Amino acid sequence: MNGSAGPLLCLALLACPAAAAQGPIERPPLEAPLPGEPIAAGLAEDTVEVKVNYSGARIVLFATSPFGEDPATGFAVALIGPSAPQTVLRRTAAGRERFEFVAAPTVFAIGAEPQVAETVTPETMILAGLNAAGSAMPEARNLASPDLALWRAAFVELKMDQQLYSLDETTIERLDGGLRRVRINLPANAPTGVYRVRAVAFQNGQRIGETEQTLTLIRGGMDATLFDLSRKHGVIYGFLAVLLGSLVGLIAAWVGRR
Repeated sequence: MNGSAGPLLCLALLACPAAAAQGPIERPPLEAPLPGEPIAAGLAEDTVEVKVNYSGARIVLFATSPFGEDPATGFAVALIGPSAPQTVLRRTAAGRERFEFVAAPTVFAIGAEPQVAETVTPETMILAGLNAAGSAMPEARNLASPDLALWRAAFVELKMDQQLYSLDETTIERLDGGLRRVRINLPANAPTGVYRVRAVAFQNGQRIGETEQTLTLIRGGMDATLFDLSRKHGVIYGFLAVLLGSLVGLIAAWVGRR
């Protein structure tokens, strides 16, 4: 609940004896639906090792529906993470403006079955942790900003241009017995770190089950050393690249003279 809900709740509790004498108490609606029951799920691989020439991978998740093959039950699945501070810039007539998010996923890939798209509201998707824009958390002073939705939309569009966010490339396949096989494309430029694979089952627009698995993306061997060197020590990496190129050129010239 939000920060103002505490005092209101206390006042309601204090008023209960008097209200009971007057008639039944009308309970206020919950701000968020109760989380669904855990559902059985597992990743085909929980660790992915990539090389410098990595061209992307496909993450496979298996999950079971709490209601078997019920056609009214649908799944939405997202690959999320790792989180990091993010900044969005825009040019206006008054000059350049910037908006900072204290934490937002660097990768967000989501897919949903038709039942979910047709019956689940955007607010419910946000509460379920499956909304790309809603996952970008602004600074506390900007939580009430009237432009927050615009900045979040701009951030998602920027990430989609970078091919780090995708909203329709994840596929969910129905198998016998209510089993789902989910295929998520991992971007080629995805950073290393720990990712969350979150699957939520919905029925008639309500969350009825959920699971969350972790996936670790790593880089190995000499490729990892070169990649880290290029990212963290660009000057040294550039010098070594020029030196290596020069040595190769000298060797080629020497072999040509012979």
